[in-house]
Amino acid sequence: MLGLTSVSVFLFLALALAVTSGYSLGALVLLLASTCLLWKRPRLNLQRQDYLLLGTLLLYFCVFSANMLYHADPARELDMPLRALLAVPVMLLLLAYPPRAEAWWGGLAIGAIGGAALGLWQLLILHMERPQAATSNAIHYGNVSILLGILSLCGLSWARQQRHHRAWMALLVTGGIAGVAGSIVSGSRGGWLVLPICVCIFACQYAKGRGKYYLPAILAVFIAVSALAYTLPNSPLRERVEVAVDDVQKFNEMDNVTTSIGQRFEMWRTAVTMSTQHIWFGMGRDGYMAAKQSLADQGKMNKSILKHTNAHNDYFDALVKRGLTGLAVLLAFFLLPLVMFAGALRHCTTAARPYALGGVVLCTCYMIFGLTTSSLTLNIGIIMLLFPMVILWAMLRQQEHTS
Repeated sequence: MLGLTSVSVFLFLALALAVTSGYSLGALVLLLASTCLLWKRPRLNLQRQDYLLLGTLLLYFCVFSANMLYHADPARELDMPLRALLAVPVMLLLLAYPPRAEAWWGGLAIGAIGGAALGLWQLLILHMERPQAATSNAIHYGNVSILLGILSLCGLSWARQQRHHRAWMALLVTGGIAGVAGSIVSGSRGGWLVLPICVCIFACQYAKGRGKYYLPAILAVFIAVSALAYTLPNSPLRERVEVAVDDVQKFNEMDNVTTSIGQRFEMWRTAVTMSTQHIWFGMGRDGYMAAKQSLADQGKMNKSILKHTNAHNDYFDALVKRGLTGLAVLLAFFLLPLVMFAGALRHCTTAARPYALGGVVLCTCYMIFGLTTSSLTLNIGIIMLLFPMVILWAMLRQQEHTS
């Protein structure tokens, strides 16, 4: 079983961006393999925090499902929260049979490199305006690409302890660079917001015991690299930033909601306005779409956002569809695992630290992604949060148990 979980984790990550629905292959194998728990019955030795994480997954599924039934929404709305329920047996499987570390770190780096290579091919050879690799759209490609890249860098301290440490460090650094490059070529500006935050997380983590000048030095290097990327000829970074500034100016001066950012502002404003009418339990998916149509007919909302089935913001989307109850559960879904990984990061052993750091980065990135898009309304979005979360937790627990 250890070999099966290791291969599944590797495929889940390595194929995430380079193959259409590649992330589903490893996830499906892990889910099917979890059925062995019914007859093998391994000793799991679950601790209080294991139950807390399992409870968080089940709470998200139950509240989402209950809200869907309350509003009589279409059954297909259950598709996304069902992933949280399916992650429960996968987490139990991984706690019993943790994958090899090489499968996790190698899969991350190869997944980031493969995704960036395909994105660059689409940009340079196929001349696509917004490369999207093998995903459904450029936004989720960019977000997952930068996530894989940053998670790759979390393994540098692990790589230094390996027999072939130079090769492992070169692979992980290449994966980190490729992940960021994939995000840049995708033009997904919302994902770029995670960079300064994650740089600070890394700097604070690695600055421990290394002097008070370590953090400013890392921040200075980050600013210098960002400035260089911005000033390069035909820089996609500069182009997308200039478009963003122009969109904001048009919205402020002429209330123009036909641009990308203008439409987001309109969706957020509309969602907040509608949420006050059903503050506790929201209005559900169908109620949200019907209310948008009514506002458009009355001339109180621009019709350009009618086709969007979400608010392009995880928090506003939860608020308008599931009310304060749904928003509270969403925040718990993000914050409880973040607090658990952060607590482990402060007190864990050196061997366990890369996995705790990866968990902090994962939860932080998704909280930021959710500010400018609805990450959890697409298959790739919710799977690339849930499965890395339970994989990292299982590997963290393995290291704690070993120590």
